[in-house]
Amino acid sequence: MELLVSVKPIRDLPRLSAAAELDVRGFPDLDKFLPALAVELEDLGLRIGQVRVGYLRRRGDAERFVALLDYLNVDSMVARPGINDVNTLAELLDEASMYGVRVIWEFGVGRFLRDPSEVNEFANEVSPHRLGLALHVARERGLRDFVRRFVELSGYVKAVYLSNKRAGSFGLPIFEGSIDYLRLMKVLQVLRYDENVVLHYLRVTTAGITRTLRYLTHS
Repeated sequence: MELLVSVKPIRDLPRLSAAAELDVRGFPDLDKFLPALAVELEDLGLRIGQVRVGYLRRRGDAERFVALLDYLNVDSMVARPGINDVNTLAELLDEASMYGVRVIWEFGVGRFLRDPSEVNEFANEVSPHRLGLALHVARERGLRDFVRRFVELSGYVKAVYLSNKRAGSFGLPIFEGSIDYLRLMKVLQVLRYDENVVLHYLRVTTAGITRTLRYLTHS
């Protein structure tokens, strides 16, 4: 499995020894910041492993991000299903695949794919091998529930988002909440998960991320 650090473009790109996920949610005009982003990525030597794009709702939405992914030499985008129509989502997969791009849908946070029955419905429509899911550990009630969910959907899981939670607050570093991430990483290894694992904190600092990466890779 590969560890990625989720970062926003331009304003908070840290210096990292690991690869990154570029989170472009909230940036409607990608062409405007692409030249500045190119300069910053070159300066930092930051390798992008995947891009997170927010909601995809209608045909044409996936195409808006193709130039960015092509520039970054990335073939995966993580998206939220912004509509509960299976046919439209299937069209979005077709649109992305025309450009050699794989869509990984976030489970449990959009208007569709909120439970396993909807996953099965979608998989039957597009064929199971075309369906990829991203799971958020902190959105489950606890570690045991996450592992149960992971096993239930394991054939589809292509990304796992790590952050911690405490008293209703999400997006905390893995050391600062109720989830035992050392135990979780061992469980994922036992289950032979070999796709992306993404650190997604509300606040990214080079020192904090470096400490986290050292903890996860040397434990």
